[in-house]
Amino acid sequence: MIEERPMRFVSVCSFVVGLLLSVPERGAAQQTLVAPVKPLETRAIVADGRHNAFASLVHWRGKYWLAFRKGTGHVARDGDLVVLHSHDTTTWARAKAWDVAGDDRDAQLLVTKERLFLYINSLDQGRFHVSVTFTDDGDRWSEPRPVYQPGFILWKPVVHAGRLYAGAHRPGAVTHRLSHLVTSRDGIAWERVSTIRAGQGESETSLSFGASGNVTAFLRSQVTVGGFILESMPPYQEWSQRPAGVHLSGQSVYTFDDVTYVISRLLRYTPPAAGGASRAQVAGRPLDQATMVYTYDQGRLHPYCLLGPLQGNHDSSYATAVREGDQMVIVYHRSGHEYGGEFRAKDSADLWLARVPLRQGKRAP
Repeated sequence: MIEERPMRFVSVCSFVVGLLLSVPERGAAQQTLVAPVKPLETRAIVADGRHNAFASLVHWRGKYWLAFRKGTGHVARDGDLVVLHSHDTTTWARAKAWDVAGDDRDAQLLVTKERLFLYINSLDQGRFHVSVTFTDDGDRWSEPRPVYQPGFILWKPVVHAGRLYAGAHRPGAVTHRLSHLVTSRDGIAWERVSTIRAGQGESETSLSFGASGNVTAFLRSQVTVGGFILESMPPYQEWSQRPAGVHLSGQSVYTFDDVTYVISRLLRYTPPAAGGASRAQVAGRPLDQATMVYTYDQGRLHPYCLLGPLQGNHDSSYATAVREGDQMVIVYHRSGHEYGGEFRAKDSADLWLARVPLRQGKRAP
């Protein structure tokens, strides 16, 4: 059962984003870039001393719906999923709580024409399992049922051309890892389309479909500091790859007004690390973290808005967003203390909400 605790709402001033960031250029040389936009508003929306993280936010039937994991710490094995809803993003009410099996985490909400789906990735007895529950009215939810293959995590499902697609990755040892492109017609029965990449430390894989049917996959690497960008055309059997040039983890992808945004954890090592550096190579270096909104244009990621601060921040990522007029409403988590070299089994994290102005203009073909 989930213990009910009062929520604390905290307002803070917008962070100054005229900050120079050292980020790698295509995994090689580093250059200094500027995030040109600052958030219009940032405030904590769930801050109760627990580890509140790995969120998913959608707008459905006149309400904002927010699903997230509530546990003892980042790597604790006691997480449950909580679903909140709000008319205005200020006052939130609990709609549902789920304790499926073991550590329930990485909530994935998906809106279709008739339904709101919630995918739950549960780590139980050392192995991941995906389950789905859905509601047609926001009040009555189906019982969770298993989907796809045991041992996988279903990541950031999207709707394209009347079907559902997602990246599904298999955790484990570097050579055991892989990432599948999977699809479904009804949100319940999922099948593999192709293997995006395998045997090289694959992890979270977020998808963006283009107008011509092309798909771009943004892939987290457990081997290198930087992530990878992979592309495919229908029928999505062959994939090309290049370095993303920046770190990717907990990343989400959205396209508003033909501008594509990738939101990811930002890592700042001292001394700085190029995207092609191995994770083993940078182990033990001082590290600050934040959440960065990038724009994706002409095959490259460009810093757009920093959700900080970097200094002294232990963890900040797994952002999720919806459009509201000419803004993005973004929810992400933060553990506001210095990184100690590892994630903790007992730790606190708060969910923060930011409002970020959308960029005007069209995405290059």
